[in-house]
Order: sequence, then structure tokens, then C-alpha cells
Amino acid sequence: MTAQSRDIPAPLPDDLDVTLRRLLATVADVYELRRLSPEERAELRALEELAEEGGAAGGLMPFVNEGIWKALDSDQVYAVTTGPMTNEPPSPWTIMLDEDDRLVGEWLPASRIEEAKENRRCVFLSNDFVMYRSPRPRGKTRFVMPFICVPDVDAEPGVTVCGFGSPSTPADKYIRSLMGDPGVDVATLVLGVCFEQPSEERAADQG
Repeated sequence: MTAQSRDIPAPLPDDLDVTLRRLLATVADVYELRRLSPEERAELRALEELAEEGGAAGGLMPFVNEGIWKALDSDQVYAVTTGPMTNEPPSPWTIMLDEDDRLVGEWLPASRIEEAKENRRCVFLSNDFVMYRSPRPRGKTRFVMPFICVPDVDAEPGVTVCGFGSPSTPADKYIRSLMGDPGVDVATLVLGVCFEQPSEERAADQG
């Protein structure tokens, strides 16, 4: 693959496009998929590094976007635009961990909010994010945005990992610029896919 061809990502093969859309459809309505070039992946890394340096809660708490890092380390990486969620995500969008990596807070889907209000085991920091009364955090806490694996990956021959991360605000703006600046009602994700036997082209994508 030449340097010039790597500047413009090749379109997805029809069968892979269909497979990825089907997997993501278990979580959200998929509008557009765009495979990222090595240069675009590098730009996303730089933007996420800056976001993590700034921290969360106005810089008061460390922030780690594990979902983006795992997606960017995959065999192939795609920018995705989506519409409404079709189901609740398999795991929380955001969690809070203490220095022992114990879960002390998390984002809750709508199906868990009423139960959380009734059992009073937690304190709501926002409409959908709670901090648990027990265990009490040890040391410094940090916000983590996990890598969310889509369901039913095991049923797809040749695909070993398929999941996504939620970009930080700077990375989200960059992705939107790549995807034609969609409206505010459109969400962005970074999808990472790994294969049993990466091809030469997939290896080149990793840069």
C-alpha cells in the first residue's frame, strides 16, 4: 500500500460492511461507516491524549478513555455515525474506579435508574450517573470510558473482536469533520475490529 493510497481509506468490502452494520445494529441505528487511515488514527490518538491530560470534572479527576485506546489498537478502525440507540449498551458508557480498580460509580441505563433510587445504595451525581455508598473509594478515583463489545461477535466467522469506544469532545469534532459534519442529533463512535488472520492490508492500516 503506497503512502498516497493510505491517505484515502478504501471503501469497505460489501460483506464486511454488512457484517459490521448488523453487529452494531444490536446497539444503535448505524448511519455511516468510514475506515480510518493510519494518519487519521494517529490524529485521534493525539486528540485523546490531550483530552486525558485535561482530566474530567474540570480537571479535578483523572480520565482514561480505555475504549478508544483498545479500538485504535485493533486490526481495523472505523469512524461511525449513529442515530437513536436500539438497545441499552452491554456495559456502561462511563464508570468510576478507585486506585484499587474497584467500581465506585457508573452510568446507569434507563432500566436500572428506578431500582437504584429505591435501594438507596448510591448517590446520583446526575440523572444517570451514580456513586455507590459502598465500597468507599480508596485513594484517587478516576473516570474510565470502557471498550464496549457488541453482542453476537462469536457468531461471525473470522471476527475475534468487535467493539467501540466513545470519543472525547475534541475527537468527536474531528470525526464529525471526516463524516460531513452531521447534526447534533447524530452520535459518533470509534469501532475497532480484530480478525483471526489479519491480511497485509489490515496490518498496514495499523501503521
